[in-house]
Amino acid sequence: MLAPSEQRFVRHGTYTGRSVLVVGALDIATLSTAFLALQRAYPVLTCRIEEDADGVGYLLRSGPVTTGAWVRAGAVDQVGLPVQVVDPGVQLAYLDVVTGPESARVTLFAHHSVADAGHCVQLLIRLWEFYTDRVAPESVVPQAIPRSLEEYAAEQGIVRSAVSGFEDVTRPLPPEARVVPADPATPAPPALARPLRAVLDATATARIVELGHRPGLTVNGLVTAALLRAYVAETGSGAHASVGCLYPVDLRTRFDPPVARAAGSNMAGLASFTAQVDLADGSSALAHQISSRLHHDLSEGIVQQSVLHFPDFYGPGRIHSLAGHVAVTNTGRVPAFRTPPELTLTDYEIVYLSAHPRPSTGASAAVTFLVYTFGGRLTVGVLGGGPVARRLPAAVRRELADLHAESVDA
Repeated sequence: MLAPSEQRFVRHGTYTGRSVLVVGALDIATLSTAFLALQRAYPVLTCRIEEDADGVGYLLRSGPVTTGAWVRAGAVDQVGLPVQVVDPGVQLAYLDVVTGPESARVTLFAHHSVADAGHCVQLLIRLWEFYTDRVAPESVVPQAIPRSLEEYAAEQGIVRSAVSGFEDVTRPLPPEARVVPADPATPAPPALARPLRAVLDATATARIVELGHRPGLTVNGLVTAALLRAYVAETGSGAHASVGCLYPVDLRTRFDPPVARAAGSNMAGLASFTAQVDLADGSSALAHQISSRLHHDLSEGIVQQSVLHFPDFYGPGRIHSLAGHVAVTNTGRVPAFRTPPELTLTDYEIVYLSAHPRPSTGASAAVTFLVYTFGGRLTVGVLGGGPVARRLPAAVRRELADLHAESVDA
């Protein structure tokens, strides 16, 4: 049976996607072989998930037939739904390749129950290594099935405390709202969520990183402050607003010994805080508060045990709600992928695919910001956001522009 940290991605059949734009002569046969090698190296990718009558997911061994890379000609400028069926009951990772005249779109979809951001990036690194080195699948040594955050927490002697760490964003959930919604009579079709993006150039990114390394600050705190300011400015909350924020923290390096990227399925604890956003002030004061709060919650072990509270917030046994919070997921710097000289990876996107969307039993964010740096350029993706969603990327750019201007003038 999957652990609660993994279980919350079963209901919708959530796959997290990493998509790159490839410029140059892509060898499809070599890429297909590399994906076969990846499946052999990480057997969890060919495992499957089945649900019991109560919707509880179980990780099962691979079926008799596995699916290789899907390849078709088409438009490469956007990430789209694969033309084939993505099915968690068949396997947990798919490779979708769309080829154009001089470039290609390569998207790896991995089920979120078994691969979080850190794990998924490691899979993409290995895929391009196998491609570049022309690795034969039979020469690859299979890795162990990734383990859950709950298992690692138990080994570290971490126990559930009275404080979840979510108190700043928790709302009461009335008993009638705890009932698991019935599935629709006609299953909803698969859905792809492609965030709107704000992308900075390398110079602006370097300036923000410089400012974020000053005493009492972090890059994460500084960028998060800018995002919350952008949200308040565009939602008409006034010059001063109180905003509840929830964000994941990768705990791999917080354990002793550290956990390798592919050795953990979903290794993110959750942190939260209430931000008092005053648009008349700059971002630095708010960034200090954010960084200080996270430092405190990590040093006190609050984030490390947060996963043990997940059943209270997600799934059929939930008794609390996190609805309405602003979510910020910062996956950090994406490493350079090793490719042959004739290939260049010019773009990188994070997308999400729901294989079988259903009525939700979990938290609903007012908006989700996805933060990462690829090729030296800071990117912020915007998911959700309601009527203001299309205005948020421009607001984010303005706030980040103010940040990198501050790094010059300070």
